[in-house]
Amino acid sequence: MKINFLNLKELNPLLLSDNGKKDILTEYLIARMFDIHMESSQTLWDRKMFDEELKREGSGFLICYSDFDAAEGSDNSLALKKITEKDIDPALKIDLKSFIAGFFIYYNVLDEMHILDVTVSKEIQSKGIGSLMLSTVIKKNSEAGIKHFFLEVRTSNIIAINLYKKFGFKIFMLRKNYYEDNGEDALCMVKES
Repeated sequence: MKINFLNLKELNPLLLSDNGKKDILTEYLIARMFDIHMESSQTLWDRKMFDEELKREGSGFLICYSDFDAAEGSDNSLALKKITEKDIDPALKIDLKSFIAGFFIYYNVLDEMHILDVTVSKEIQSKGIGSLMLSTVIKKNSEAGIKHFFLEVRTSNIIAINLYKKFGFKIFMLRKNYYEDNGEDALCMVKES
């Protein structure tokens, strides 16, 4: 399986405009991101929130896509394989047949990044996609001058907390009753580059 990354806003700069029309590929990608979010995430956004975030100045939507055939699912060798940097293929082009493996939504203000959502498709969770997206975004944005990376994570989301700690994020605060759906607390984490 090969993967590649795309910042959705680089694909279609018209997303920044209220009058901008989205092409078929952009519509497909946004719809698929929203589907993955609804299937995989505990914190639910509505479609309007996705569209508003796309228009926000400084926001980024990194999409991880692949040549994975979801119809083959666990019948292929992917069932045991971790995805690594060796699987990144810059020549892999995105189209309407691409499998959307996951996405990463963030926005930058001055020298800070606020990570809003990191979601991986259920079909390939725990295969390393989240790590690769996090690594890619941190590296690219550190090189562009971002010095502080912030996020909130549910206290029950041990897998995500461990992933963030692996990348050097540290807990700096607890927000009581942060999540509206169930009143769960959030850990606020930061990474300094």
